[in-house]
Amino acid sequence: MNLPLLLALVTFFGWGTGDLFTIIASRKIGATLTTFWVFFFSSSLSLLLIPFAPHDLSLITLPLLIFNIFLGILYVSGNVLISEAFRISSAPLVGIIIQAFPAVVLVLSALIFRDIITITQALFIIIIFLGVFLCSVDFEKVRKAEKIIDKGVLLAIIAMVFLSFYFTFSRILINSFGWFLPNFIATVCFPIIFLFMKKRKEKFYMPKEIKILFATFMVGLLIRSGDFALNYGLSLPNASSLVAPIAGAAPILFVIMSYLIFKDKLTRQQVFGIVTTLMGILLLTSVGQGN
Repeated sequence: MNLPLLLALVTFFGWGTGDLFTIIASRKIGATLTTFWVFFFSSSLSLLLIPFAPHDLSLITLPLLIFNIFLGILYVSGNVLISEAFRISSAPLVGIIIQAFPAVVLVLSALIFRDIITITQALFIIIIFLGVFLCSVDFEKVRKAEKIIDKGVLLAIIAMVFLSFYFTFSRILINSFGWFLPNFIATVCFPIIFLFMKKRKEKFYMPKEIKILFATFMVGLLIRSGDFALNYGLSLPNASSLVAPIAGAAPILFVIMSYLIFKDKLTRQQVFGIVTTLMGILLLTSVGQGN
């Protein structure tokens, strides 16, 4: 097996299965505590990679560091919202809404950095947004003049926006001091979670159940492995055309596995919205690498 394919598969399985453990932990110990331990393990694993990952601390200026911390707060906060959404709503539904963030990143990049969006890309972005809309808005409740958006879905949308801003503006940091340090600095901002705990009057503790602690460790291991594998794969010559499409297919694995494992209920409209969003994500990923 060649290296780019191996890295693509690590990202595919890491991203496709990591949040399954997030769901298990958050439904047992809550969103904030789950996110804390996930980021604790993620930061610890990232520390082990410092000797091997390309980085130069001298390139970090004070303004860039402050900007990186600000983006880190968005990143961590978004993950708290994701855990809470998984805790209270349908896992496949929440998962696919979050995975729509690349479409928002493309739109923001076009508006802020003047990136060019082709007509084909614009069409696939519209498909993704249509799918998210179908996932989010319950037409039956609209007809009955009831609350039309589930709380978990709303949290997932807000989290998706947070992640979109994080990944859009991370370009500035990556261009300044490489791909490793921006993500590492953002990850170690996780003590901000204590503010969420204070606001909710939640107590901090280490989970007594080994399986819950193991679940948070697996999230950190799988998601972080996927991140690093993708970044490394994209840095290799002529590898992005193989790595990115396979990594972009990870939402399919997550949706299938989460539905089979957790058996959360979905309406026909939501199923159609999930399929539509998945189709848009896959098409956007493939055409993005073809241009």
